[in-house]
Order: sequence, then C-alpha cells, then structure tokens
Amino acid sequence: MAKKYVSQDERAKRIRAKRKKRNTAIACCAVFVLVLSFGIVKVIEHFSKPEEDIPILSQDGALVPNTEVDKIASEYDSYEGPVRDTVNLEIVTPEIKMIQVAENGRVDTSYFDDAVFMGDSLADSFHIYGYEALGLERNSAHFMTKKSLSPASYTQPGVLIDFDNGLGKIDPWATLRDMNPGKVYVCIGTNTLQSGKEVDAFIREYKQMVNMIKQYAPNALIYISTIPPTAATVQTKYPNLTIDRIYRANSAIGKMCNEEGLSLLNTYDVLKSASGYLREDIAASDGIHLTPSGTKEWVNYLISHTVYDPKSPYIPGSPYTM
Repeated sequence: MAKKYVSQDERAKRIRAKRKKRNTAIACCAVFVLVLSFGIVKVIEHFSKPEEDIPILSQDGALVPNTEVDKIASEYDSYEGPVRDTVNLEIVTPEIKMIQVAENGRVDTSYFDDAVFMGDSLADSFHIYGYEALGLERNSAHFMTKKSLSPASYTQPGVLIDFDNGLGKIDPWATLRDMNPGKVYVCIGTNTLQSGKEVDAFIREYKQMVNMIKQYAPNALIYISTIPPTAATVQTKYPNLTIDRIYRANSAIGKMCNEEGLSLLNTYDVLKSASGYLREDIAASDGIHLTPSGTKEWVNYLISHTVYDPKSPYIPGSPYTM
C-alpha cells in the first residue's frame, strides 16, 4: 500500500499539537506538586506552632473563657451535651469518711429533748449510762433499746417489746408516731452479725426498719451509727464478729445511708484503737460492749456531730453559736 502523502505544513501542525499536549501535561504536574508541597508545609506548621498564650483574666480582672468548653461550662445549668450525659453520679460503695456527719460544734443537751434512740444492747448503753449526759429521763420512751434486738425484731408484724423502761410491752411504731420525734438515733447490727446472717440480708432488713421510721416519724432527722468495733480477744471467740465482717457491714450501712438520705455517724472510728479493734480502756469484759466511760465518749461524739442547723442550740464557744 502506498504511504499517504502529508504535506510539510500538515506535518508541522501535528508536531505543534504534540508539543502543546506535552507542555500542558508538564504544567499540570508542576501545579500538582506545588499544591501538594504547600499542603505538607501547612500541616507541619500547624503541628509545630506553639500554643497561643491566652490570658486567663481580662484587663478588668474578670475571667475570660479561653475554650469552647469553658463557654459551655459557663452555661452548665442549661447544657445538655455529651459531657453531662457521660457523667456517672452514682456512688456504688462510698467511703464512709466521705458521707459521715462532720464535727459541727457542740450542742446543748436540749438538742436531744425530741430524740428517740432505737437499737440493741450497745444502743441501750445510752439508756443505762448516757441518759444524764443527754439530759433525758432514764425510764422514758426516748429509749426504745434492748439487748439482742435486730432490725427484724422491730419490723415483725404486731410487734410488742418490753424495753425495760417501766412501760411494759409497747408497740414501738405507735409510740414513735405519738412522740413525733425530731431526731431518731439508730445503732443496731451486732446481734444480726453474730447470728451468722449475711450482710446483704442484714441490710435488706435494716432498710425495712428505716422505711418504717420514715413512715411513723416523718418529721425526724434519722441518724444511723456504724457498728462499733470488737476487741482483739473477740476475733477467734466470736468468728461472726470479726473486724473484717464488721467493716463489710459498715460499708454496706454507708451505702444505705447514701441511697436513703440518712445521716451517718461513724461510731466505729471513735471507739477503735490504732489497730482497728475496740480500745481496751473502754471495752467491757466481753470485748463487745462498752464501759460507762466508753459510753460517755460516744455521747460526747453525738454532742459534737450533728447535722448543721442554724436553729440548733450550739453552746457558747462553738463555731456556730449565734
């Protein structure tokens, strides 16, 4: 086949077209390289740039929000974003020291005029040894305490209890309702632990007792005492009253107080020695109960640890005396 003839002008035209395409391609590659280099430089500058020194205070001394988080925080009451949604405010097992009643100055004994004490033989020590220090009559309905009682003792249907206060067998709940106390102090649990009952079951019964106190004494401030420690001699003699078991029960009591809105009194720490056992100088011969001097220390703790109320009768010299 004969080769097609191409004129000189046509050949030159084709060469110019090829050269134009080649130059265009080279120009595009150059632009791409320049853009890519510029981007890399900016990324490096961004990550190597020192943080800007933003003043915390304005010239007039006011706080200056320096981030979007600060601006959101300034409107926290109305903010409904992801930070609030992810905050867990539930205390699963609170540390007792975090929720116990703090020392708030000493009150006059008239503070206890509208108080009722409920509990076992440890609480009954107030009835026997501490009534005078509390300014109360010994044989009165203020002391619904007796040895061997447990939360279940109070909550069984149709319960009648002789509290050895000269009143005979009485219905504790009808009596509590009629007294309409301003405070109810509860110390209970030693007998329940000694019986071998598990801590979870003890707390379920304790909560039932607390709910009945709320029902029959709706105006009362409820104080719950931790279970006091036992002496070192008790640890093998009474294996259900070991320090470890009492500690676990008290932790559960603290959790209950946190959930139920109760005022926790950390009696355990007041009466323990440096080793964690009941102090020998205030321990009765059985290593469980208190001597009269031990009960008076406990009373002194109650007098100086009350929920703050400006109407409370703080004695002269207390930090909250009006």
